[in-house]
Amino acid sequence: MNTDTLYLIALKYCPNIGDSIIKKLLSQFGSAENIWNAPLKKLTSVFKIGEKTTQHIGDETIFKKAEREIQYCADNQIRITHLFEDDYPLLLKECNDAPTLLYSKGNFNWNNPLISIVGTRKMTSYGKNFTENLVECLKTLDITIVSGLALGIDGTAHKKAVELQIPTLGVLAHGLKNLYPSQHKLLAAQMLPNGGIISEFSLDVKPERPNFIQRNRIIAGLSPVTIIVESAYGGGAISTVKFANSYNREVFALPGKITDVSSQGCNRIIKNLEAQIITRPEDILEYYGEKPKKNIQIELFAELEPQELEIINFLQEKGKSQIDLLSLELNLPTYRLMPALLNLELKNMIKPLPGKFFELI
Repeated sequence: MNTDTLYLIALKYCPNIGDSIIKKLLSQFGSAENIWNAPLKKLTSVFKIGEKTTQHIGDETIFKKAEREIQYCADNQIRITHLFEDDYPLLLKECNDAPTLLYSKGNFNWNNPLISIVGTRKMTSYGKNFTENLVECLKTLDITIVSGLALGIDGTAHKKAVELQIPTLGVLAHGLKNLYPSQHKLLAAQMLPNGGIISEFSLDVKPERPNFIQRNRIIAGLSPVTIIVESAYGGGAISTVKFANSYNREVFALPGKITDVSSQGCNRIIKNLEAQIITRPEDILEYYGEKPKKNIQIELFAELEPQELEIINFLQEKGKSQIDLLSLELNLPTYRLMPALLNLELKNMIKPLPGKFFELI
């Protein structure tokens, strides 16, 4: 543990001092140690920071508390990374409100590509199934899945990642001494060998309401892509979207029925152009330039009519095709081709595209 980390922890323990004040002081004094040892008069001369804010800097009792925190982290395999270290996550470092300290536990690599998945705690079967299918689809990308370890969509994303042995990180709204919600203690433990948990909060900080919004900016800041699966108008996941957009990150949202409360937030941000629509997990693969594998089950072939099988074989070989080309290549007049295409749509094997094109699902 380096000296800068110790003094940064001490500064954060001082009442009335947060990351923004620390960053201002660092721009003047160069290091956390210099700030800690600076005379009060010099501290108050910086950016009109008052004596009430700086009066606890240099307090020996606070410094001892920081030393105890360092020792606890060392004894419990908790890593502390500060904003000015090379191994601080690069994308998060780009954010102007990036935390000065990150506490983390587990086995993961910040350099591994990250994707954030968030959503409501009150998920429906629609959201749960989509999240599980999405995580399974993402396995081909060799990425780490980031979420908030909350109940609902977050927990579903983490659980599916653990099941499929995909690295996954849970961003917490409290210190690492405890785990909230308690129902996810086992899940968090299962994440540690291939992923882990992280927080910007000192070890003893409890999961108070404002911390969750603050936590959401980290979920958004860590990843180039955030996917929101189900959220009400005022859902916490919507704040993650706001942060992601402010960082110029890509946002995708799953639409739902206009009558479903759990989809109203997603529908609104899609309508307001705050998120791209995602209607199938493969949309994310296509965003990353991956060609989705066509999920045509061989056992279904036996149920196909000869003309339907011809269409499937042609689309598998040639890719998406226009109806006139299909008619020409398969030597089928359009009036005979249309019913076969409609049957394949109903069997969820092909989908229509603009311009009378069709492709495999």
